[in-house]
Amino acid sequence: MFAAFSAKIKADTGVVITSNVGTVVHGSFTFTYNFNPALNQLQVQCLKKPIFLPASTVTSGLAEEVLELQQQVLEAVAKASSAPSPEAPVSTETGGAEATA
Repeated sequence: MFAAFSAKIKADTGVVITSNVGTVVHGSFTFTYNFNPALNQLQVQCLKKPIFLPASTVTSGLAEEVLELQQQVLEAVAKASSAPSPEAPVSTETGGAEATA
């Protein structure tokens, strides 16, 4: 999840995230983030926003982004787990003998 979050921030803003905890400033917005790898938990908080933008708009926007990232991660995991492993040998029985391709 954190790798997807970092990649999205870089793609959207050009800001490179290099640690699990930090602050991102982009335009008139300031966000803090904290990723706990042991729990695979990401916390994001908006510290500064334009005064004309309601906090509810920022909160709902963050929630949508996180849900989108979660969906992308789940799809990637599902795709990776359904793909055959290239290291796994394929065995067939031929007249009592075993052949490995």
